[in-house]
Amino acid sequence: MFLAGTEHVFTHRAELDRINVFPIPDGDTGTNLALTLRAMADALKGVRDCSVADVASRLAEAGVLGARGNSGMMLSHYFLGFAEGLDGRKRAGPEDLAFAMGRASESIYQSVDRPVEGTILTVIRESTEEIDHFVRQVPDLAALAWRLLRAARASLERTPKLLPALREANVVDAGAKGFVRFLEGVVGLVEGRARATAPSATVLETPDAAALAKFPDDPDRAFQYCSEFVVRGNPLPGREAMVQAVRELGGSLVVTRASSVAKIHLHTDEPDRVKQALTALGSDVECVKAEDMRAQHRRRRQKTARRVAVVTDSTCDLPPELVLEHDITVVPLTVMFGDDAFLDHVEITHEEFLRRLVDPTQPLPTTSQPSPAHFEESFRRAAEQADNVLAILLSGALSGTLGQAQAAAARFTGASVRVFDSRSSSLGLGLQVIRAAELAREGWELEKIVGELERTRERSGLYLTVDDLQYLQRSGRLGKARAFVGSLLDLKPILSVDSEGAVVPVDRVRGREVLVQRVLELLRRQVPRERARLRMGVVHVDCLDVADLLASLLQTEFMPDGLLVRPAAATLSAHTGPGAWAVFYQAE
Repeated sequence: MFLAGTEHVFTHRAELDRINVFPIPDGDTGTNLALTLRAMADALKGVRDCSVADVASRLAEAGVLGARGNSGMMLSHYFLGFAEGLDGRKRAGPEDLAFAMGRASESIYQSVDRPVEGTILTVIRESTEEIDHFVRQVPDLAALAWRLLRAARASLERTPKLLPALREANVVDAGAKGFVRFLEGVVGLVEGRARATAPSATVLETPDAAALAKFPDDPDRAFQYCSEFVVRGNPLPGREAMVQAVRELGGSLVVTRASSVAKIHLHTDEPDRVKQALTALGSDVECVKAEDMRAQHRRRRQKTARRVAVVTDSTCDLPPELVLEHDITVVPLTVMFGDDAFLDHVEITHEEFLRRLVDPTQPLPTTSQPSPAHFEESFRRAAEQADNVLAILLSGALSGTLGQAQAAAARFTGASVRVFDSRSSSLGLGLQVIRAAELAREGWELEKIVGELERTRERSGLYLTVDDLQYLQRSGRLGKARAFVGSLLDLKPILSVDSEGAVVPVDRVRGREVLVQRVLELLRRQVPRERARLRMGVVHVDCLDVADLLASLLQTEFMPDGLLVRPAAATLSAHTGPGAWAVFYQAE
């Protein structure tokens, strides 16, 4: 029955996304509920001959880690309470299930810091109260399920009367409707419909209330990031301690806690401070989500019938405003200092990374590429915007990131996904991403965009130098330049990438002034003279003075149509060290 309910929610997830206006109109409640239930359903794979209490416990444990979003977190806590209410029973009749649902309803209220009526909380509570009144009159589980669904539907219709945001948008609460859709799937199975029915034409034509709604500006709701944290510890901090640690840092706080792990959902402007506050409790804390809700809402408002959505990774070094302007989905890599792991550009600032990088008491940083699961999630979000997804990524000769994306693309079914090797990094990647996003906005087809990128890639290049060779030597990214760098002594290397995206030696010089002039000379030779547009960029690791000088010289010498100056991503800086800089060009 659980699987039937899950499938029904998954089928109707787009409808739920469209009516998601509270607490934030970011249009992802249906998706988050579907992913939460899918994660819980996966825990039942291969399970045979288990007691009803054991099944409930498996669902509850999977729900703690698999929960996503406000409603997903609350629903997962519902099943924690449900499992507790069954209290080890092997089988359960109507009265046993009614008691467990009552315990689940109490539990879900306990998970929310400031409960709001007119949401999934209300529908679960009122439908459970209805069942408690009539449970002795229902003859079997089928009658119980139908009575519960009827009560939930009636409660759902009342939600706009309780929440002004719903009333203004003329919708019911999305999370509450997700619960009703789940019950519909269960009842459908009981009545003999083995699979969820497809949404009706009326449902498919539901106006996109999330896109039409205004992003809230009141201080209790107008936070930027929807963040989620997994907390582990032995012993695990108490729920109240975790609530007190982060309550003042945001809103929509939900805490789900099992015996050895907890998950925290919070809308906040400062996910890094939330992580620090939780870590201060003596816990092992991992930020598993920090999504920009303002950007989500903006994308939903601007959504058109685009053919291609663009995905890249955090080494692209593009400024946030360009990422938002072009609706680019960015998958973060991870940088680690010993056991401390941070999502690049999400959990660690450029300044904090540099502080750790030069601190002799800190271990040397290492990096890790995203998992296929992270790419699948990013592909799914990109597929909400277009029929095709184009992932343009860090050179496959420099990182396993490309391979992880290819593995995810091979099993992704939500859209057609094409993975493209930039054969570059930093702004060499970023400039290709911007070009692709511009063409996508103009309505170009996927294959035509890829063809243009292949042509542009051959007319692009970079020159890189480092101040301290130990970082490059330790990184293992040198390839053909290993022997060259190893013999430099006090000379400064000039490196580039070849046609396959691998690092290659170009020259070696002594002194910064000579170095800059030599790079300019190389650029004069390599930048194509025949071009419709020239984009250039300078990236640096804690040497802004050099970057500004380079930018001025490039502007005077080449008069590019666009010129970006950016700090390097932490996951790139970890391999080059402070004092490194690079220049990039892309002729179109």
